[in-house]
Amino acid sequence: MKFLRYLIFIPICLVALGFSYWIFGLLLSWFIGLSTFWLIAILVLFGSTIWGVFKGFSAILVGLTSKLSPNFEFAFWTILVLSIINGIWSIINAWSMNINYNGKVILGAIVFTILIIELTIALILGAAAFEE
Repeated sequence: MKFLRYLIFIPICLVALGFSYWIFGLLLSWFIGLSTFWLIAILVLFGSTIWGVFKGFSAILVGLTSKLSPNFEFAFWTILVLSIINGIWSIINAWSMNINYNGKVILGAIVFTILIIELTIALILGAAAFEE
């Protein structure tokens, strides 16, 4: 029975991580869709608040997901490995697109890489915070 709980936890963990990265994509596409004035205004005034709230909610979601695991150490290592693999996959895909890399695209890819690294760290710390 315990083996079944371990086996069921991995897809649940994938869904939670996928949901976090999906919301991250929606947040980025919302920012990209703004005009230049509103993009600068929102990033200067509320950028860190929006990003902090998003990372906090993602960490809480992953932490609550880790409560479903039969073993907290298994939950931590599973979330660690899956989030690092997903982060590396996202970064590789961002840098290996078949487009002309100019100044704005390179800046966007650098910012995307930094945000993915921060999100991956927040998800790992969220899993560690709920560990007993």
